[in-house]
Amino acid sequence: MTIGEKISRLRKENNYTQEQLAELLNVSRQSVSKWESDLTYPETEKMLTMSKLFDCTTDYLLKDDVDESGKEVQLKIVEVDSGEMSRAYSTSLMLTYLSFPPVFGFIVAFFSIRNADKHGFDKMKVISVIGMIFSLILTVAMAAGIIFEL
Repeated sequence: MTIGEKISRLRKENNYTQEQLAELLNVSRQSVSKWESDLTYPETEKMLTMSKLFDCTTDYLLKDDVDESGKEVQLKIVEVDSGEMSRAYSTSLMLTYLSFPPVFGFIVAFFSIRNADKHGFDKMKVISVIGMIFSLILTVAMAAGIIFEL
């Protein structure tokens, strides 16, 4: 939570309008508005006055990792297994590289069929169609592996 968000929340909890808080701190309402919008920050003297007014610590107003009582909040650190990350990276890399031959094979087979039609090579046409089907099967298997994380 930012300083501005804390000032706004504390002001509302204590039933002050921006105008009323501005009067208590001897500043303009626009200053309070700018603080709450995080456009500017209050002077040290104003921070001290607000901590007394709102019955909170200056640490709470200034720091992100401090609760209202002034105690530091313990941040939870999540450890990531480097072996798991390495396996995930390897799998992603492998799937990326494996995706190129099936797609490339499909394209080559397509042009091979067109060429076989021109020159009347029926055996080449049959082999190309088989290659195309095989490429499609590999492409579908690769896509299923990515989608279902197999």
